[in-house]
Amino acid sequence: MKPCRLASLALLLSLAPALPATAQSVGPEIVPDFLATAVEPAAPPLRLAEALSPRPETSLRPVEVGAPDALESLRSWNRAGHLPRRAGVLRTLPSRVQARLASSVVPDDLLAPRLGAFSVTASGSRVWGLRVDVEGALRLRLHLTGIDLPAGSRLWVWAPGEEPHAFGLDLAGPAGDLWTPSVTGGIAFLEVEAPAGPETARFLVEEVMQGVLRVDDNKIGECLIDGTCVNSGTLGVIADYRKAVGQLAFVDGGFESLCSGALINDTVTSSTIPYLLTANHCIAAQGVASSLEVFWDYKTSSCDGNAPSLGSLPRSNGSTLTATGESSDFTLLRLNAIPSGRVLLGWTSTAPANGTALYRLSHPAPFDDEYALPQQFSRGTVRTSGVEFCTDAPRPSFLYSELNQGATFGGSSGSPVILGNGQIVGQLSGGCGPNPDDGCDYDNSEIDGAFSASYPSLQAFLNPGGGNTGGSCTADADTLCLNGGRFKVEATYNTGTGQSGGAKVVKLTDETGYLWFFSSSNVEAVVKIINGCSLNNRYWVFAGGLTNVRVVITVTDTKNNTMKTYTNPQGAPFQPVQDTSAFATCP
Repeated sequence: MKPCRLASLALLLSLAPALPATAQSVGPEIVPDFLATAVEPAAPPLRLAEALSPRPETSLRPVEVGAPDALESLRSWNRAGHLPRRAGVLRTLPSRVQARLASSVVPDDLLAPRLGAFSVTASGSRVWGLRVDVEGALRLRLHLTGIDLPAGSRLWVWAPGEEPHAFGLDLAGPAGDLWTPSVTGGIAFLEVEAPAGPETARFLVEEVMQGVLRVDDNKIGECLIDGTCVNSGTLGVIADYRKAVGQLAFVDGGFESLCSGALINDTVTSSTIPYLLTANHCIAAQGVASSLEVFWDYKTSSCDGNAPSLGSLPRSNGSTLTATGESSDFTLLRLNAIPSGRVLLGWTSTAPANGTALYRLSHPAPFDDEYALPQQFSRGTVRTSGVEFCTDAPRPSFLYSELNQGATFGGSSGSPVILGNGQIVGQLSGGCGPNPDDGCDYDNSEIDGAFSASYPSLQAFLNPGGGNTGGSCTADADTLCLNGGRFKVEATYNTGTGQSGGAKVVKLTDETGYLWFFSSSNVEAVVKIINGCSLNNRYWVFAGGLTNVRVVITVTDTKNNTMKTYTNPQGAPFQPVQDTSAFATCP
């Protein structure tokens, strides 16, 4: 067996699903800007914390002094060629910061913020800000835990000289925590505004993720090809391909890791869902998916030009894990939002034939101590014979190709490989050959998880129903199926005090069911889905509750795989849902 550059050596052929009987395909889609642009709060933050001097409790020494073991662990991981590539280390603040927003400018002992700046606006809104300093940091993300904020709260994070990034509680993971968007440099300002009222408003800041890999413009050897140098004569869809590829950063196991990925289209023409395809060895759990930050347009402004600042790039934060599998190393995510100017790549479930040309844009990180590069281009040809295959990556679950231009390295993991027409046929898993860690050694083979093998697990999302018109909801203790099984209702809860999980469901009628969390005799919320097609050509979603814990209700239309999510914040009386325009496909 030839050596492999894979994240796991436990990829079992027996786990691979059967291939579809009928091949399916779809082309790329240019996303209309009005569908793609994320809506941010119009009002800017007050920037309270910018007036603060750094406090010892929110300052950290350089990582080489304060966390040398974590830094060496990151470097050892990267030197050993492990995947995914690591780029940041977790740092714990000397004292945890308790943000407690009172209802007056003179808060009492129990509600007063222990650190930071606090103010009450003329309208009664409560505003709290914090400054965190980490000496020598290249990038920072703050970790918010114990979040208990009322509905209507707004949050921002920024660095000196950067525009504030607005974000919300939709970034919270299954444990009720969240990672803020990143900022450039070693100073991060955080601000939260809670609406007027007596409701509890608090959270903790105990940890930061410190980026330790510097963005550099160096290349390794002559094999890397700047993606900006490639024109339509080499790849006709290159301009659209650039708009689909993102550089992924996420938190897993106490480190920030790097991969690549790309937006992928579905067959439903009535909606635009921001699905992103990457590798299972990059992201395989919802907690990690929630921490995802995607940088778009990370490319040079001219051929072999300088890398842009990450802080200047459009980005997406947060995602939902929709499907993942080890057998062909795939993960499909649904992003919370995407900025304007994006393209969703097409795909085909037909495996490419021997000799087929394949193309890739990715974000390789060839140096152990440097961040991923801007988009780099590579080209190869499919090999179904004439090469030695790694037994840990068997065909047809994996697609083998030989490079003839460009290269991939750690950081390229998960990058989709496409045909000349912009259709995805796989996503990068690793390499196989005499020197798989050296992307410039063309005696190696590129290994991609084959899209043809992943497709049966992705069909429900990318080609819902496969042309069928009926619903596909399967009822169980956690899943409520309504309106003839067309609509799937699931929910989670989080008390903010350590109790969380999935809601249990009970169906009452074909249109109605209820949820319970702690006891089957204790009804927490009721959900109703009504066919309002005769009135406004929509299905309606109604929900009411008898709880003040955080509840996230997800309703999926299994006919076309559109999804709506309704969130009740922790500590707030359940906010009634009366969505009379929820789902548009009738009947």
